[in-house]
Amino acid sequence: MSDRHGENPPEDRPDSFSEVERRIEVTRRRLRGYPQDQVRLARLIIHVQKRQNELTNQVLRRHGLNYVTYTALMMMYGAEDQATTPSELSSATGEKPANITRICDELLEQGLIERNPSTEDRRRVVLRLTRRGERLVEQVQPELWQRLERSFGGFSGSEMRQLTGLLRTVLARMDQDA
Repeated sequence: MSDRHGENPPEDRPDSFSEVERRIEVTRRRLRGYPQDQVRLARLIIHVQKRQNELTNQVLRRHGLNYVTYTALMMMYGAEDQATTPSELSSATGEKPANITRICDELLEQGLIERNPSTEDRRRVVLRLTRRGERLVEQVQPELWQRLERSFGGFSGSEMRQLTGLLRTVLARMDQDA
């Protein structure tokens, strides 16, 4: 696979992961049986995720958000009625319940969500996007889409489906161990 400019594949050029890779190689030489390929892939996935969050946060900061608060807003935006419970939001974002409380307090303070008792069960809390929260999500999208295009735009549809499938397989294996 070459990038869209016909240059060498990215793995042939130094990048922010190169130093990690050099250290993995040194470790392989020092530890007999070291699973270098699996370690490299695991570290690369973490490295890509951190870098993607960093780049996404550069966009989100201009809107008073960060990756975690944005993810919470998007999970509410993606709900059928743009409402969810704190436990559903925790599950959808992968954040711990205590962190969800902090995130929601921050979003409430910004006027992006509202928190109300459920009409079916007053012991239950429902979180809902405000109109201001909806507008902010919609305003941020084009900037984030440009960021994603720069990161993933060089892949063909088939390559995207293949990479997604491979990562979903890894996730399914991890979920079995959880």
